[in-house]
Amino acid sequence: MKILLSIFVIVLTVTACTQKPQKENSDTKTYNADWESLKNYTAPEWYEDAKLGFWVHWGVYSVPAFAGDHASEWYGRWMYSQDGQSGKKNRGYKHHQHHLKTYGDPSEFGYKDFIPLFKAENFNADEWADLCVKGGAKFFTMMAAHHDAFCMWDTKLSKWNSVNMGPKRDLVGEMAKAVRKRGLYYGVSNHTAWNYQFFEHNHKNGYDAKDTAYQDLYGNPDFDGRKPVASKRDLDRWLERTKELCDMYQPDLYYFDWGFRRPYFEPGRQAFGAHYYNKGIEWGGKFGAPGVVINYKGEHYPAGSAVNDIERGRMNNIAEMVWQTDDCVYDGHTWGYVPNIPIKPTNRIVDELVDIVSKRGVLMLSFAPRADGSFPDEQLKLAKELGDWLNTCGEAIYSTRPWNVFGEGPATNKNLNYNGQATDHDINGVGYCSEDIRFTRNKANTILYAIALDWPADKMVITSLASSDLKDLQSIELIGNKKTLNWKQTEKGLEIALPEKPSYTHAYPLRLTFKNQIPSSK
Repeated sequence: MKILLSIFVIVLTVTACTQKPQKENSDTKTYNADWESLKNYTAPEWYEDAKLGFWVHWGVYSVPAFAGDHASEWYGRWMYSQDGQSGKKNRGYKHHQHHLKTYGDPSEFGYKDFIPLFKAENFNADEWADLCVKGGAKFFTMMAAHHDAFCMWDTKLSKWNSVNMGPKRDLVGEMAKAVRKRGLYYGVSNHTAWNYQFFEHNHKNGYDAKDTAYQDLYGNPDFDGRKPVASKRDLDRWLERTKELCDMYQPDLYYFDWGFRRPYFEPGRQAFGAHYYNKGIEWGGKFGAPGVVINYKGEHYPAGSAVNDIERGRMNNIAEMVWQTDDCVYDGHTWGYVPNIPIKPTNRIVDELVDIVSKRGVLMLSFAPRADGSFPDEQLKLAKELGDWLNTCGEAIYSTRPWNVFGEGPATNKNLNYNGQATDHDINGVGYCSEDIRFTRNKANTILYAIALDWPADKMVITSLASSDLKDLQSIELIGNKKTLNWKQTEKGLEIALPEKPSYTHAYPLRLTFKNQIPSSK
């Protein structure tokens, strides 16, 4: 009996010894609100596999739908501006002039008065989600609130929301259900951090922001002379709403604009990062890879603590971590709907997507619905054409990873912006030729995709493989064509005889299948 008891005690002791570190590990499997902890973040695989998401700029500003000399979604800021007040001569002043002519003096018809006109009467969440599927997007990001702080969800923290006013519907909630029903991932976009400054011309010029009944929409910022600054009240309000949106809809992706760039937002950025990542773990992720994504711009989150987003631009080389470009179907500066403004051709969007993916990036493409919730025909056509291309060529895009070089050709080293990143207008605006090739590969590293951004006529020459060991190259095929292509390796590169031009357009992926591993370029 004593022997059995001793064995039992030993077992208990060993069990306790083995369980103790597990308990400690479980205690540490949370994120703290500091950068060192948040740098443990790893982006989820679903996101790096997705490559393409759709987004919208849609809200109260979609009613006036006027861009003038600035963005239409900034209408609420510039309608109150008077000549020379913007910091850049006359910037946004056309909005003020347009408002006077169309709606009257802003003191009589303010931004708040557009809200009853924002009815979303033709909005159908299922149709929007179907557009994502047809367009080849793997996630959808809903505009939850822009700088105007009008909340498109059933918030309990402000009466200025789409359930109480305007559409009288929970637009964020409806999209969450429709998107997830189709097996897509769901994101939200929150730009409210800059609300304290967005309506500064309304405050300075004594328009309807002076009425305290409207301050939860227009803000009630502190002023350092003539410059608005965020108060503790503003910071607390932002963090509380940001967490509420997270907790109510459990988004897979949370996009932030640059509005929280000021140093006094840093504690809030850290607090939300920890809150969201811990929620991601609770929702089914794991420590280090909580299954969710924060998008940030500039240096607002340290490298490795979230996913960097480059507005209308991209990296000039392969990144160490997955990153994102957010871009719009419109050229120029505006993102929200404006009638009679042409959109980008589908070929340009495809070329942009291919270039981004070759550098380990993801494209989040913004569409611009009308105030009633319908999309213009040309945007629907673009989405369908993009989806048609991906339906044929998507194996060279989805779930791929970069090769050891992203590409070759004359359009690989264009001008860079101040962050050392290639801007959309520098790269994509000039167009690509048949010698511009971008590379991706499958995860097993046995298939290399060489994507020509224009049709190379009779043959394709891959200079990056001129000196590579190709003894394991088993076959080369043009995607969409089952014919095995003839090839030879020369001093110029891997020369591939092409078949007839395929029925699809835009970009042309070749599939190079290797018996073992893909060789590196030399």
